Amino acid sequence: MTVTDPKTGKVLVVRGLGSMKDHPLKLDPRIDLTKPIYEQVLALENADKER
Repeated sequence: MTVTDPKTGKVLVVRGLGSMKDHPLKLDPRIDLTKPIYEQVLALENADKER
């Protein structure tokens, strides 16, 4: 798919745009997307294992 920059008129190719439109993105509500995700996932997995 291509997108045109309205300021410059430059055409950009956006690869993969819409590739997951038929698949819901499942996010764990305990994950804060403003913080490093990998470390949070590891901590959650360890917490779940301890249960």
